[in-house]
Amino acid sequence: MNTATRRLWVTLLLVGAAACGDDGTGPTDPEDVTFAPSLGIDLAQMTRLESGVYIQTVAEGNGTQQLIAVDLMTADYRLWIPDGTFIGGSPPPLNQPVSEFISGFAQGVIGMRIGEVRKIVIPSELGYRDRPPDGSGIPVHSVLVFEVILASIG
Repeated sequence: MNTATRRLWVTLLLVGAAACGDDGTGPTDPEDVTFAPSLGIDLAQMTRLESGVYIQTVAEGNGTQQLIAVDLMTADYRLWIPDGTFIGGSPPPLNQPVSEFISGFAQGVIGMRIGEVRKIVIPSELGYRDRPPDGSGIPVHSVLVFEVILASIG
């Protein structure tokens, strides 16, 4: 795992990153962003959560157990910014409570089943706002696009 990916993962775990100030510059809402065609994002085909996070199940998971905020989870993920730039992917598996991830990511994975593949589009205010991880390549106030595969719960 390269240093930028490691920094990104560590920062992703810090809920405090989502509490940083926002000076209002740049498109911060998914509805104001043009997504690269390669990402396959069509907000009209996604479910918008009350918070403004968009989710879409790409492949159904197995079983009846659904991920909740207090669960520990292991997942593979890939992260892009809306212009299609790939930012990074999963580090070695971590066993972290869902509630310790950035807010938009945590909200986006709730309800997943093992093996499920989900796209999650996160507005800046529920991601890194004006403080993306140093060296990550994520622009200030960027909307984030994740593809997540849930490997295990607990």
